[in-house]
Amino acid sequence: MAQSRYQIFQLSARAVMSYAAETEDGYSFDLSASATEKCKSRTATHEQDSNALFFQIMCVLRSDGYAEPNDGKLIPDLSDAIFYMDFDRVFDRSAASKKQRLRQEKARAMLRPEGVGLDFGSGPHRYVAFERSGSMSRQARLSFIRADLYDTVRRRIMLGMDIDQCQLSKLYAYNGLMLSSGTRIDGVDINRPHRVIVVDNPTRTEHLVPVITVEDDGSQDTTRNYHRVEKKADVEVTCFDGEGLISPRFAAQIDRLLCGEHVHTSFQIRLPYVKGMLHQVDFHTFLTDCGTRTITDLWGVEHRVKDVDVILTRSMCKGLGWMAECGMTWDDYWDAFRRYRHALYITNVNKERPD
Repeated sequence: MAQSRYQIFQLSARAVMSYAAETEDGYSFDLSASATEKCKSRTATHEQDSNALFFQIMCVLRSDGYAEPNDGKLIPDLSDAIFYMDFDRVFDRSAASKKQRLRQEKARAMLRPEGVGLDFGSGPHRYVAFERSGSMSRQARLSFIRADLYDTVRRRIMLGMDIDQCQLSKLYAYNGLMLSSGTRIDGVDINRPHRVIVVDNPTRTEHLVPVITVEDDGSQDTTRNYHRVEKKADVEVTCFDGEGLISPRFAAQIDRLLCGEHVHTSFQIRLPYVKGMLHQVDFHTFLTDCGTRTITDLWGVEHRVKDVDVILTRSMCKGLGWMAECGMTWDDYWDAFRRYRHALYITNVNKERPD
C-alpha cells in the first residue's frame, strides 16, 4: 500500500524573528506572503509522510468523508493549515550574550496564544504552537497550526477528553504520537467489540542488580552537588513493556492491505494514546488447547478467546489514567475512535525469520 505524502512547509524561526515588531508586551509577527516565502527553509523537502494528525486535519477541512488518495501525488491541501518551525540554535544556546538573549525572547513570543501571522499564499492567517513528536523535539522543531483549526483538531486527537490538571510534557508527548509517520489501515474493523483488549503487565524483581547512578549532597539549596554512586539494588522489571500479541488471522488481514501478502509477523502500531509492538502468536490454539475459553481484561471483563485478535498490555496504553479521570471506559474509547474516524497506523514491520 503506497503511503500518502503531504506538502508541509518548514520555516526557520531565526528568519521569522527578523520580521518581529516590538510592542509594549514584547514582540508580534505579521509576515506578508513574500516575507513568509523568504522564511522557508532552503534545505527542507517541505514534504511529510501521512500520519494520524494530518488525516484528522483533513477531516476538519474537507469533511469526515475524506479518503486519502493513493495516486502517489503530493497532497497540497495542508500547506496553509499546519507547518513546522525550526528552532535550531535558539533555545539550545546560552543566553549569556545580548544577541542570543534577544533571540530567545523573540522565540518565546512566538509561543504565546497570539501566535504568529503568516501568509502562505492563500491570505493571512494566525498560527499557534501545536504538537511535536519525539524526533521533532530532538531536532528542535515544533508544529504550528492555523488558529481557527486548533480547538476542533485538538478535540479530535484527544478523543473529546477534557483533561484537567496534568503533566503537560507527558500530554504533549502522547499527543505527539499522532505525528508518527505510518500507513493508515482502514477496513479491518479493528473497533469491533472484543477484538482489542487490554491486560496488565506482570512484574518481577531482579535482586542485587549492579546500578550506576548519581546522588545529591542532601542539601535543599537550589544548586546541589552530585556524585557518582555504584551499588547493588533490587530492581522491579515490567515484563512485556510496550509489547502485545496479534492473532495470525488478523495479522494476515492487515499485512495483505499493507503489502499485498502475509510476510510480516511483528507490527509497530499507533492508535490514539496507544503505541508499541504486536507480535504474531497463535494464542487462540494455545489457550483453547489449555482449556481456556475466556480472557479477563484489565477491568475484570471476560472476553471469549475466539473473539479476541489483539491483546494490548497496560504499558502500551498511554492514556488510561486520563480516560479514568474523564469517566471514559474502554467502550467509550472505541465510540470516540469511530466518531472521529481514527484508524490503525502501521509505522514499522518485521519479517518472519527464514527458519
